[in-house]
Amino acid sequence: MKKIAVIGGGPIGLYFASLCEKAHLDYTVFEASEKVGGQIHLYPAKKFLDVEGFMNQEAIKFVEALTLQICKDNIKLNTKVNDIKESADKVTLITTAGNFDFDYAVIAIGLGSYTPRPLGVEHEAECKNIIYTISDFSFLANKRVAIFGGGDSALDWAKEISMHSDDVHLVHRRTEFRGNPDTIKDCKTLKVHLPYVPHHIALTGDHCTSITIKNVNSEEMIEIPVDYVIVNYGSIPTMTPFNYPHEGNFLKGNEKHALSARVYAIGDCLTYQDKKRRIEPGKAEANLVLAALTQLA
Repeated sequence: MKKIAVIGGGPIGLYFASLCEKAHLDYTVFEASEKVGGQIHLYPAKKFLDVEGFMNQEAIKFVEALTLQICKDNIKLNTKVNDIKESADKVTLITTAGNFDFDYAVIAIGLGSYTPRPLGVEHEAECKNIIYTISDFSFLANKRVAIFGGGDSALDWAKEISMHSDDVHLVHRRTEFRGNPDTIKDCKTLKVHLPYVPHHIALTGDHCTSITIKNVNSEEMIEIPVDYVIVNYGSIPTMTPFNYPHEGNFLKGNEKHALSARVYAIGDCLTYQDKKRRIEPGKAEANLVLAALTQLA
């Protein structure tokens, strides 16, 4: 039986592990953090609109469903893979928990060790009420909230928080949203500011009491009193630590997503022409790699 290492316990790594489980392959998932799910934990309440079987369900439900399909004994948490060594007959993972030998390895580390992208204003790091991810919205009931971002997650959050508070501001640096504007079309009390960027914050102790935004074109300033500031600027990507062909920050393989004779890549860490960094293309990559592995002697 082939022994396969799955490097990364994000949604695509978990999906590939579930395929291995169904195919009765010997696999182990290596996850650097204390829990699986990867960047899903940055927006657990985001509703999936394009993932088969999970339409209009929260993103975290996808991770929970996959986890139920995988043997927990096959997941090594808090185990970071620092390097990969190959020989003619095996792949050796150099990890924080020791070295492990496999027949093949599949890299599914997403954007690597992700760091939420900050607002970029002075004193931001001192503010306990500037947050970058939400798993529960109830604490925002009747609070004054400013949300920064223009993608689907920011719009989803704006819609959800508007159900809990009538004093919600959505700020985006462009004149058009990257996400689907229909998400917030029925949010009657939501105040939208386009195109504005954060300029400075008023600090009282370790809390931001107001944030001033500046119009990109006219330089008009607007001060927004806040109880919470929520930032959804995405994550700062990090180059993968492995010594395989790269294009920019991403791994580049062949038509079967192979980086070498025994190592493959899937998900957001991979690049190719017209690559889309979403769940469904990642699932297709996982299926292609599984098919390639099952055909190997």
